[in-house]
Amino acid sequence: MSESNQLHPNKIVHFSVEASVGSRGNFRITVLGQLIIGLLYSFGFFDFRIVGLIIGYILPVIWVIGSYRFLKFRAMKTESLPFPGFIRKDPGNMLVIIVDIVFLSIIWYIILAGLYDATWLKFIFTIFFPLLTLSMMRSLVIIPQDKEDKGNE
Repeated sequence: MSESNQLHPNKIVHFSVEASVGSRGNFRITVLGQLIIGLLYSFGFFDFRIVGLIIGYILPVIWVIGSYRFLKFRAMKTESLPFPGFIRKDPGNMLVIIVDIVFLSIIWYIILAGLYDATWLKFIFTIFFPLLTLSMMRSLVIIPQDKEDKGNE
């Protein structure tokens, strides 16, 4: 069946993970694009607020939702992964997603409103955190599943 090929049963999460980090090539393109555009934005080569909003807020929110939902899915399928119990349950998983998005929203409101316009803050939130999230998602994609799970598929 096609479900065994999918990274996640939710089509939106599957598409987000597959398009961003599903293959080595997609991962490289996503990381290089985020890195180049993040550097250009962070150091003021183009100071369009819409670029900061897209690469520093919208894409990371999509990746945060995708990575935590995928983390929950992988934690439930692969018992040997040492994830906390609240990640395996929906209220805890959704709470982590909401807290992360609220944190990103507050920081990007401060940056985009011009209240605090430090280069290092833009660098952290357009390069460091998005690349960390992408790396986490890529690691979850390439982690092998338990032997029992492989036998059932």
